[in-house]
Amino acid sequence: MKLAAGGSMCRHLRNLIIATGLLGCPASTFATERPATDTDKAEISSADFRIISGSAAVVPVSIEAGAIIVDVSINGRGPFPLMFDTGAQDALTPETAAALGLRTEGSGTARDSGGDRVAITFTRVGSIRVGGAEMTDQPVAVLGLPKYLTDRGSRPPLAGFIGYELLARFAVRLDYDAKTLTLTPGQNFHYDGKGERVPLAFTGRTPVVPAAADGTSGRFVVDTGSIGALTLRREFVEAHDLEARHPVTVRIKSLGAAGPFEAILLRLDRFDIGDSRIERPATRFPSIRGEGLPFTDVDGSIGYEILRQFVLTFDDSRRGLWFEHSGAFGARTGQGSAGFQAIKTTGSGFSVTTVVPNTAAADAGMQVGDVITEVDGLPAVSMSVSELAALMRRPAGTSVQLNIVRGGVARPATLTLKDLLP
Repeated sequence: MKLAAGGSMCRHLRNLIIATGLLGCPASTFATERPATDTDKAEISSADFRIISGSAAVVPVSIEAGAIIVDVSINGRGPFPLMFDTGAQDALTPETAAALGLRTEGSGTARDSGGDRVAITFTRVGSIRVGGAEMTDQPVAVLGLPKYLTDRGSRPPLAGFIGYELLARFAVRLDYDAKTLTLTPGQNFHYDGKGERVPLAFTGRTPVVPAAADGTSGRFVVDTGSIGALTLRREFVEAHDLEARHPVTVRIKSLGAAGPFEAILLRLDRFDIGDSRIERPATRFPSIRGEGLPFTDVDGSIGYEILRQFVLTFDDSRRGLWFEHSGAFGARTGQGSAGFQAIKTTGSGFSVTTVVPNTAAADAGMQVGDVITEVDGLPAVSMSVSELAALMRRPAGTSVQLNIVRGGVARPATLTLKDLLP
């Protein structure tokens, strides 16, 4: 999800198309329309954060279809599941704010991945506790989120986001393999790992690092809220003839506040961060200018499929981001896809809205209007969108057993996942 004054949130639409192993919000950033300033830094340096005991807090997280979910206590209540999104400013859903009895005031806007703006309001909370780390007297945005983002099946719905405020106060180590966040007050932090330091900057309140796509240097957002591998601005693609150099493409739909917009998938030759190289990364960009990443001073966004190949340590106080190879380093990106889009329906499962030609779904004979009621023997009605998407984004060759209803008649369907891109 990506919101921002520089970010993008996938907004709810009545006929919203969701991703099932093919599409989705390419990025997930939230920030207000005002960039960070020296005054912000002065406020952050005040005594509004602490480690409750010891020198650091090690916090367990869950990884749900690429999203990092952490349990957070707010004003002594909860826990509430928030997405740790490095491209986001702290935000709560209206439902969460109401449950906490928070009063909202003022108004603002955020820009989505399609370039449109969405309305937000603001509130203030006395305490935000993430494991053994606490922040006090914090301003928080309040914004409505679509059900496909908040729905977690049988688990409590997503309550909001936490991101920039943690990065600004703590050195944050994200270990996808161990499923932990380690928070250390920035002034007390010293990196002693085996990773490589890459200079860290911020555009507004969003972390940015230098990297190179097919040998061309640029500035790239580090977005833990993005479920893909690499997203590029259309202008960057055009300036360096990347589409012409990689003619094998697939047209898909991505989501913005105003609804779906067309995007293009291809594979670059390489993507370099420091001395580390990601071979043949799956890459998406909008089909026309004016859509996609809302940032004008960056060239692209790095998401989950690349980030999970590293243990990441953000050290904002020293403007460095450490990249240490994880157990997933070298994993192929953009692998496995079902090739259909669907919406969650009430009381039955998922209704298919799009079937892409020459994909697993098309090979299995799926049609628009099919209702998916079971996936690998599990009832779809109790399944979240992220759970469905995770099942559809497994390696190529994986067999997925579906039960579907077409015209009132139940029938089985077997999908053999395959890569959309060679």
